[in-house]
Amino acid sequence: ITPKTFREGEVQGLRLMQDGKHEEAVKAFKYAMTLPGSRSDVIRTANVPGPSPVGGSKGGTEGRAIQTLDEFEYQAAHYNMACAYAALGNVGESVANLRKAFEYGFDNYATVRADPDLGSVKGSTEFERLMEEVDPKKFNPFGVFGK
Repeated sequence: ITPKTFREGEVQGLRLMQDGKHEEAVKAFKYAMTLPGSRSDVIRTANVPGPSPVGGSKGGTEGRAIQTLDEFEYQAAHYNMACAYAALGNVGESVANLRKAFEYGFDNYATVRADPDLGSVKGSTEFERLMEEVDPKKFNPFGVFGK
């Protein structure tokens, strides 16, 4: 079944992940990012002669409504691709997609550090550098006392 929305494509990718079909899951997540999302937007298609529909200067525009991805959909897609690439042993692509998820606003660093789907990239130099960059460990002078 060909998905028609981002959410349908995301679910398809997650099912493929559960089935251990990680390369297919990556393709599904990438395809899902090309589908309509949950954010409404308008694409301007032409300038219209005459008075502006909002008053003031001459001219206006025609447009058509579209559905684009919101930041949470981008976060989910990139995070899920990071997990799929980790399962494939591709540290570079996994970390690159984690970085994109963070750039779109994902900030649940505890989840990233604990997620077993990212197990193969944890401890890698690339992963540790990224995590230190986005969530630096603060020095705790009382750390030796377990507090």
